[in-house]
Order: sequence, then C-alpha cells, then structure tokens
Amino acid sequence: MNIELFEGLEYDQIEKIMTSGEQRVLAPGDVLSEALTVDEQLSVFLQGKLRIESANGVSLSEVTEVRVLGEMGVLTGQARSSRIVADNLTTILALNREALEQLVEADPDMGQLMLVNLIKLLYSRTFSVNQEIEGLRIERDKLRARLVELAPDDALLK
Repeated sequence: MNIELFEGLEYDQIEKIMTSGEQRVLAPGDVLSEALTVDEQLSVFLQGKLRIESANGVSLSEVTEVRVLGEMGVLTGQARSSRIVADNLTTILALNREALEQLVEADPDMGQLMLVNLIKLLYSRTFSVNQEIEGLRIERDKLRARLVELAPDDALLK
C-alpha cells in the first residue's frame, strides 16, 4: 500500500493505524464528507469510486483507490473545501480523531513523520494547483487575444 501520509512509517506503525480503524461500506450516493465541515475521521479509501465536489455540487475530480482522505481536517482542525460522495459501492477504513490522537501520543515519532508527510502533501497539491492556474491563465490570454482579433473595437475587451 503506497499512501503518502504513511510514507516512511514502519510496518508495525501502519498496522496499528489500520487495526485502530473501522471498515465501512458506502452505497452509491452516500456522502463521506460534507464541504465546509471539519473532518472528525481520517478515511483510507480502499476500494470503489469516490467523487470530489465543490461546496456547490460541481464535480471536481475522482479519487483513486488507496488514498487517505480527511487528513487535513483531522490533523489541522481546518474545515474542508469540498464534498466527497460515493459513486458506487465503496470500502473505506475510518479512523476517528481520538483514536489517531492516542496512536500519536503513544508514538510521537510516528506523529512527527505524519506531519512532515502532510506538509509534503500540501506542497505537492499547491504546486499542482499553481500549474493548473498557470495553464488556465495562458488559455484565458489566448482566448482574449482571439476575441480582440475578431472584435477589435469591442469596448469590453479593452
């Protein structure tokens, strides 16, 4: 299992995390997490299909299997910006905040490594979003230039 948040952890540390959780099955349409709420559980997405939506219900992306979800809220206490919905029968391993806190208190090195991994994950996501923004701006500029070619006297394009 290649999970970024658990990278560098020893097998026994990962095993403790996995045995502290509860396996759950989500039906199609079940909501794993609501937008603008703080996650109280960390979820390891094991099998199925999940969709990430904006707070307004716009589909943003699909989530690939064997990924941790809810780590930002559980580890930082910050509200999530998106909603996660099961698209088909989906299996997750749910680990609530209290269980994770107990594990980290018992093994501070594990907690420190997970926080370092979280920082790396945040950097990676920010980098990807920045690249996407750059691409969108380039496309916007191309479209604007084309519109100016087509309607050079349009006051809205000045």
